Amino acid sequence: LVTAMILGVLWPAVLVRPAAAQDTRASVEVTRVAGRVEFLRTGQAQWVPAVVGARLIQGEEIRAFAGASADLAFPDTSTVMLAENSRLQMSRLEFDQQQRSRLVLLHLAVGKLRAAIAQTAITLARARQSNFAIATPTAVAAARGTIVWVFTDTQKTLIAVEPCPGCRIEPEIECFTLDPTNRRWQRV
Repeated sequence: LVTAMILGVLWPAVLVRPAAAQDTRASVEVTRVAGRVEFLRTGQAQWVPAVVGARLIQGEEIRAFAGASADLAFPDTSTVMLAENSRLQMSRLEFDQQQRSRLVLLHLAVGKLRAAIAQTAITLARARQSNFAIATPTAVAAARGTIVWVFTDTQKTLIAVEPCPGCRIEPEIECFTLDPTNRRWQRV
């Protein structure tokens, strides 16, 4: 009877622990879905329909089909709008609420997105470093405190920057392209 009571007490704790651990990982929330949008969970082979309120963690992917789009909200108030015919992976998601810092790396395999990148508390030593980057098959854009549009068709990438009215720090973006002849990254 005592063993049954102990197991009865411990068993629910074992069931709750994995979910609690997952909740502590950095995640991005799906805030809007229009049309057919799906995501692929880490370790899964089946894409599932995306719904408002779903959370994506590091390594997971989201895609929007023709005529579809989705909005994503990051813990630091940055946002990403994923346009139709696009596929995006959350390659790296790290947020430290106490330090008010982040390290985000998104991989846009194909398609278009608009990222409104929030400013973070940046020390003087890190003032020139970006902590939010968007990679494509042919380019990488590292930005801070600005709005970036990224388009790729897997062969070429187009990156555009919108002005950031009222920014406390100067918005900055650095771009690198992949030279197809020698397969090396070069600063643009």
